[in-house]
Amino acid sequence: MASLLKVTLHRSVSKCDARTVGTVRGLGLKKTGTSKILKDTAPIRGMIMKVQHLVNVERFDGDDSLRDSARLRAKRAE
Repeated sequence: MASLLKVTLHRSVSKCDARTVGTVRGLGLKKTGTSKILKDTAPIRGMIMKVQHLVNVERFDGDDSLRDSARLRAKRAE
């Protein structure tokens, strides 16, 4: 099982510059309070470090299948 991170947007990006907003969107976060479960990789950690003042990060001990969409799970089951 790969190590996972749960990233939650806890501050608004309304007064941030375009690069910061793009980084937050690249992490898959849209609104304040939204969370994403991401693989713990170097690029993801770099993005988190750039916006660490806006997000909360926790280690996530769960199944990696929670990251997949229903479409991908169905395709894999065929």
